[in-house]
Amino acid sequence: AKAKPAWGAPPPLRGAPPPLRQGAQGKAGPLANGMPPPPKGAVARPKVSAVAKEEKPAPELFDQWLACLKFVTGWNDQSSYTTDEIRDSLRDHLAEEGIDHALSIAHLTATVVPLLLDLRRIDAAVVKNLKVEVLRSLKVVQVSILRIVTYELVREMDAREEVKLQRRQNKLNGKKNCTAEPARLGSNKKVYLAADIGSLAQVVRHFRFDRSFSQGLHSLILSIRRQKHNTEKAATALPALKRRRPGSSAAGQEDGPAEDDLAARPRKRVRAAQ
Repeated sequence: AKAKPAWGAPPPLRGAPPPLRQGAQGKAGPLANGMPPPPKGAVARPKVSAVAKEEKPAPELFDQWLACLKFVTGWNDQSSYTTDEIRDSLRDHLAEEGIDHALSIAHLTATVVPLLLDLRRIDAAVVKNLKVEVLRSLKVVQVSILRIVTYELVREMDAREEVKLQRRQNKLNGKKNCTAEPARLGSNKKVYLAADIGSLAQVVRHFRFDRSFSQGLHSLILSIRRQKHNTEKAATALPALKRRRPGSSAAGQEDGPAEDDLAARPRKRVRAAQ
C-alpha cells in the first residue's frame, strides 16, 4: 500500500513572534521594526527636511540708537571693567530692550564695548572737533551721542589707514599679483549707527535738542571727515616729496628753489610812482 502524503507545517499561532530572516552576517534576526519588507517595485518615501526657522527682521536703527543711549548714559565710566563684563552687561540690556537680532547685536557690541574701553581718547577727539560754545551746554544724553558718533568715525578712519598701509606694504614687497586675498575694510570697522543720517536726525528730534546742538553735531562730523580727507592727501603727496633729482642735495628741490636761495637773489628795483 502507498504511504499517505505528510501534511505541511502548521499555521502560525496568534501572537507569535515575527518571522526570522538571515541578516547580513548570516545570523537570523527579526525584520526591521517587526514589519515585513516592502513589496517589489515600491518606491521609498523621500525624507522631509526640517524647515529652517526664518530669522526675525532687524529692528529699526532708531530703536537700536535708543537702546545704546540708555546703556551708555547709565554706564559708570568712573570705574574700570573688563571686556567680558561690558559685553555681557550690554547683551543683557539689549535682551531687555527686545533686541534679539543676531547681526544687530554683533554690530552694537562691536561699537559700544570698545567705546567704553577707550573713553579718554574719544572724549579728547570730541573736544578737539566740537565748538567751545556747544561744549559748555552739553547734557548727559548729548555727550553719549557725541561719543558714539565720534568713535564710529574715528574707528573707520583708522581702519582705512591700516588697510592702505597694508596694501602699500604688499606692493613694496612684490605681492601685488599674489593669490592672497587683498586687505579690505571689515564690516565691524565701518560706521553703523551713524551711517544713516535720517535715523540720527530722528534721535535728535526725539529728545528735542536745541538747534545749536544739531549744528555742533554736524560740524563735528564734517571736521572728522575733513581730517580723513587731509590724511589721504598727505599720504598721496608723501612719495612725491621723497623723490629727488639727480645731483640735488635735498629732497623737494624739484618743486622750486629753497627759501634761502630766494632770499639770496637780488630783488628787482621798483621805480616809485611819479
